[in-house]
Amino acid sequence: MKRVYPAATEPATVRAAEREELADAIATETAEVVDDMILWRRDLHRHPEPSWAEHRTTARIRGVLEALGLEPRELSSPTGLWVDIMPPRRRAQPRIGLRADIDALQLTDTKDVPYRSVNSGVAHACGHDVHTALLLGTATVLTRLRDQDLLPRGARLFFQPAEETSPGGAGQIIRDGGMTGLREVYALHCDPRTEVGKVAVRPGPITSACDRIQVHFAGPGGHSSRPHLTTDLVMAMGAVITEVPMLLSRLVDPRAGASVVWGHVEAGNAPNAIPAAGLLEGTLRVLDLEGWHRARNLVPDLVRKAASPFGVHVEVELAEGIPPTVNHPKGAGRIVDVGRALLGESGVVDTEQSLGGEDFSEMLMEVPGALGRLGVRPIDVSEWPDLHRPMFDVDEGCLEVGAKTMVGLVALHPDVRA
Repeated sequence: MKRVYPAATEPATVRAAEREELADAIATETAEVVDDMILWRRDLHRHPEPSWAEHRTTARIRGVLEALGLEPRELSSPTGLWVDIMPPRRRAQPRIGLRADIDALQLTDTKDVPYRSVNSGVAHACGHDVHTALLLGTATVLTRLRDQDLLPRGARLFFQPAEETSPGGAGQIIRDGGMTGLREVYALHCDPRTEVGKVAVRPGPITSACDRIQVHFAGPGGHSSRPHLTTDLVMAMGAVITEVPMLLSRLVDPRAGASVVWGHVEAGNAPNAIPAAGLLEGTLRVLDLEGWHRARNLVPDLVRKAASPFGVHVEVELAEGIPPTVNHPKGAGRIVDVGRALLGESGVVDTEQSLGGEDFSEMLMEVPGALGRLGVRPIDVSEWPDLHRPMFDVDEGCLEVGAKTMVGLVALHPDVRA
């Protein structure tokens, strides 16, 4: 069923002719920076850096922004920055925030392309190189519009570190005062389920809450021929692996979609010895805030109860997690309005909530706005590598689409007094 979006703002004060002029200028200026965005994206893709270690990436971003005559401000963390772009003769705070994340995954890039990662075991398999390159393109176009006196309001562009870890860089931006004075904030994320040329969005929750779980097991160890004389640590781990997700599904409202999935199991090194230590790691994902709070409280106790019959000692660590990303209805409506104006009526499509985590959720708890999904799958291709896979890549036509949308969220805002 097609969703009905509310009006994005109060009645527009920008005349239709002015809006059309701005839309044409956005399209023209964005088309002129496509080649630059492709070069930036491929350079970043070849030199990926993991969370909190994006030193070359930050320097590369700073260089592009300073070449535009802008004055980027570094975060108090080792990496990441933001920059303000203001209309002439304006000293007020920027009103619209735009975010790109800049870190990569600790994963091997297996593509056979000229821009394949040269950093062993690190890859831009989630599209953050695309997000960064298109936001640099956005900065370029906003600066050109400003110089033509076509920029009606200010923007703050965030190049956020450490989205792939928890706690992540969004919290650092908030602590550094980056959200102060903003009226709205927006981000786009690559989506291989959506074809290039389109942006997908939904009001309300669009991603889930996400926590990382780590369980340490300890026992005396022993010979596998005499399990009755020791504690069977591996059996205890197996019980936790299978019972905790099952029990959680009966203790949290099923509509909350609470899901525990284990991704790392480690214990022992000999087939005939019961190990003395083990490690189990996974994620907890929940679709809504109420269910998330309940599940977070339940998981440590469920782990201990599942392991208890085996007599092993367990320590449960639930890392500081992130809440669901909840799009404000007017923010989602803004993406729809801008997408239709710049991409055409078919350029904006519906999307569903995913169980993926996204710390942009923390920014949306501070300032209204929305997260949209940027189509990256080539047209007429039914299957494409998913996010977080070694072969993930994009149709680079998405860069122009993403930059136009981001620029439009600033320049085509219907309230000229913003």
